[in-house]
Amino acid sequence: MKKIVCSAVGLLLSLALLTGCQGKALPEGMSEDALLEAGKDVMLLVVQGDYQSVLETFRSDVQETLTVEDIQTLALRQLDGAGVYKQIEKSMTTGQSSDGEHYGVAVLYCEFSEKDILFRLAFDADMALIGMDIQQP
Repeated sequence: MKKIVCSAVGLLLSLALLTGCQGKALPEGMSEDALLEAGKDVMLLVVQGDYQSVLETFRSDVQETLTVEDIQTLALRQLDGAGVYKQIEKSMTTGQSSDGEHYGVAVLYCEFSEKDILFRLAFDADMALIGMDIQQP
């Protein structure tokens, strides 16, 4: 049951993030550079397979709904066949709102040796990770 709830939450967040890549304003006080750097840091943890550190980056209320295995499953499924990470090809930020909370999203288009991968990493106004989506575009 927990896996179904986590999957549903992840799907809803993914849908919210997909509709949000229009360059809306970031939360007040959030720097685009800081948001991109935080997103890059989490993306590199995922690529390195340090799923425990990724979990620890999430805000505490989100951590309670996830496990290291949830993050590992998402990463392995979406990075399957991508090959070796090379670089970030393009990046952007956008602001979003959901349930009254305004947050920033770092969008990273990453080049791997075999396939490109898209990371969307959502951070609250205090720069705690609140959502992550990984896709092969």
